[in-house]
Amino acid sequence: MGRRRHDPATQLCQPSPSPTSARPGRRDRVASEHSREACMGYDLLIKNGTVIDGTGAARYQADVAVADGKVAEIGKVSDSAKRTIDADGLVVAPGFVDPHTHYDAQICWDGAVTPSSWHGVTSVVMGNCGVGIAPCKPATREIAMRDLVNVEGIPFDVLQKGITWDWETFPQFMDAAAARQPSLNLAFIAPLTPFRHYVMGEASIERSATPEETAKIAKLIGEAMDAGALG
Repeated sequence: MGRRRHDPATQLCQPSPSPTSARPGRRDRVASEHSREACMGYDLLIKNGTVIDGTGAARYQADVAVADGKVAEIGKVSDSAKRTIDADGLVVAPGFVDPHTHYDAQICWDGAVTPSSWHGVTSVVMGNCGVGIAPCKPATREIAMRDLVNVEGIPFDVLQKGITWDWETFPQFMDAAAARQPSLNLAFIAPLTPFRHYVMGEASIERSATPEETAKIAKLIGEAMDAGALG
């Protein structure tokens, strides 16, 4: 997802919707090749939770240990941890992936990427609906912001005050987003509209691209894909 990823260090806890069913036979499972010596402990230990692991397996009672930002052990964990959470009566599940978001601008002022991070989402895909703020030359910044106002209903004054514009190209935008160390994993779609603005200027609002302009747009999108854009 993109060029940089931030591994989630915790699992989602939610109220259990129904009584716990039988756990699968393999109660103790190692989910990381970076297992630790017992004396070293873990960074985080979530105890007594009801694990729903997303594989389709039946829910089961287990502890979940996290080390270095990754799940290190699932089962009956006796080791210590820097932080322990009692998840009795709660569900412990992998983070959700939201494939349709418009956080392109919001990541400039909201590193927590709310409200998605409040609800168990750990990965988001941005740049949907063909609108975004990269690539963008200084002369077309207002056009890009107006697109977000018209399509997403984001107030113009919020965008004007919040967007930092410390990029011009799409790869630079991805780097700037990663440098902010957001709470969630970010994945990027290269939205067509700002690429049209970048090549055509204000004319992109009124007409179709010429073959020459289309070739330039395609080249820029190719560079975005090479940098890690999903599509």
